[in-house]
Amino acid sequence: MTKKILMGCLAIFCVINFTGCASYMTRTSSLFSTLENGEKSTGGFVKYKYSGSLRGNVGVLEKTPQCAVMIEKIRVAKKRPRGLAFILPEIVFFGFGFYDEMRVRAIVEESKIEVPLAKFESSELIECGKKEPAANEEIVLFVRPEITNDAAPGTYIKHVSTDENGIIDFNKIFRDENRTLNITARLVSDESVAVSFMYKPLNPR
Repeated sequence: MTKKILMGCLAIFCVINFTGCASYMTRTSSLFSTLENGEKSTGGFVKYKYSGSLRGNVGVLEKTPQCAVMIEKIRVAKKRPRGLAFILPEIVFFGFGFYDEMRVRAIVEESKIEVPLAKFESSELIECGKKEPAANEEIVLFVRPEITNDAAPGTYIKHVSTDENGIIDFNKIFRDENRTLNITARLVSDESVAVSFMYKPLNPR
């Protein structure tokens, strides 16, 4: 019974002040702080992203610089909506529940305070330069000949280097081959980088 009386008094108080219960409770509440991501920017160089293409039987290896994405952390403080349960009764009994709801949203937005803290390097990468030839790179070629006559030929390895234009001339490297080859090229400096090519002989068997 006491609770009902208190709730009734609060509702009357809100009506007298013509602010609505929810907006009154929201306006008198404390600020609530959270950490959020702000603007993104481009950081320092991290590594190259490699890609390959074929021009006939000539492989072209290229690389594009990748930089870290910097994210600014900001502290956002604002009031949280309170007393939203009063809005429906206000609509039914007093007729200004919609106004109260709009006031709550406005109060929350007006109370917002943003404080920049620091920028952090994320794990996300972004292109930060033009694609260029992967010149004079030492490469390991993992060669898998195509299956013929239901026989699985053995794989083998070749060590080569790209020229100043990022070119790998498969016609020269595999001049004695007359089979179609599936080739995986890996950097000697970073074997996690792999680019695939397919070599088709000029004079197939």
